[in-house]
Amino acid sequence: MGELTIEMLDPEQVSEEWSALRPLLKASCESNEVGITDITPETIRILAEIGMCVLFVGRERGKLGVVIALQFTDTNGHKGADVIAMAGERLLKFRDAYWGLILDWLKANGCEFLDAYANDRLAKLYKSKFGFTKSCQLVRMIL
Repeated sequence: MGELTIEMLDPEQVSEEWSALRPLLKASCESNEVGITDITPETIRILAEIGMCVLFVGRERGKLGVVIALQFTDTNGHKGADVIAMAGERLLKFRDAYWGLILDWLKANGCEFLDAYANDRLAKLYKSKFGFTKSCQLVRMIL
């Protein structure tokens, strides 16, 4: 097993690493029919570059393998965060090594909850492998 690392990118790093980040973010944004209409990799780039979301990246032997984009939210006075993108070939390997660290970082930043919207397949993965305990299915009519 190669050396695994994780880091939170600063806005400059997002710009510098964009060509490697974009395909992973694109795969995540297009992973369900609602995400396709709601968010694009370019939107995530802008949010990260202006400090409105954070990108955690996982690397294996220095090569980008995983990206997780998180955005803080407020729901009726309760601070939380949304997973707005999560992708990578070695996602479960990085989960084993670093998911607890990310959750601790969210708690240290005052988050009471973490939300993720996902298609049925990913919702099952999030619940069984990442510790999410509740789910709902978002349905939408595009007008």
